[in-house]
Amino acid sequence: MTQIPSPPGFKLNWNEVKLRLKEVFLFMPQYLKNPHEGIKRAPHWDWWTIIILEISLGILTGILSGLVSRHILAILGGIIIAPIMNLIVSATITGIMYYICLFLLKTEIEFKKLFTVVVLAKIPSQLLSVVSPIAKPIALICIVMAAFLLVVGLVENFMLDKKKVTKIVGTLAGILILFWLYSVIIDATGTKIKVQEYTPESLDQISKEIGEATEGSR
Repeated sequence: MTQIPSPPGFKLNWNEVKLRLKEVFLFMPQYLKNPHEGIKRAPHWDWWTIIILEISLGILTGILSGLVSRHILAILGGIIIAPIMNLIVSATITGIMYYICLFLLKTEIEFKKLFTVVVLAKIPSQLLSVVSPIAKPIALICIVMAAFLLVVGLVENFMLDKKKVTKIVGTLAGILILFWLYSVIIDATGTKIKVQEYTPESLDQISKEIGEATEGSR
């Protein structure tokens, strides 16, 4: 796919945004048909195109997640927070992988192209995570899927050693899975404690207090 060039002193205007949105929308269906093959040939996008893709996906997934959770605040929050979190997560992963490649693999790779690979690796799992509010194990599948695509993208686009890359990305994914398991356990434990707090006696007491308050107000 031909990259839209950004001339020196370039300032983004609405027409440029529309051109880049069109480029992204034409690319996405082809990529999602077969992400495994698509990520092997990461497009040479400029920074504006990558950022527009991140923001667009963030808004889309934020709105869809809010609709799935049936919460208006989640929809509004998704429109504002999701794009920002998208950029932060992608930038963090890119920074970590850049310095790992630099110091552990002794290879300096192009930061912008690495950022593009990270963004592409996240897309399928990001879309799948929309249903995570009603099916928490989906988050686990998303981590594994993103890690797999990231390995393929790094190996194919930068000609890195597959075994070393798999170990590095697998370790990072394993850490994320542990954090996810910890949060699930804490959430389940907290829910159980809240349920146990409401005994039949305590419910009777609450009912009596409500009744007394109602009579006192008459």
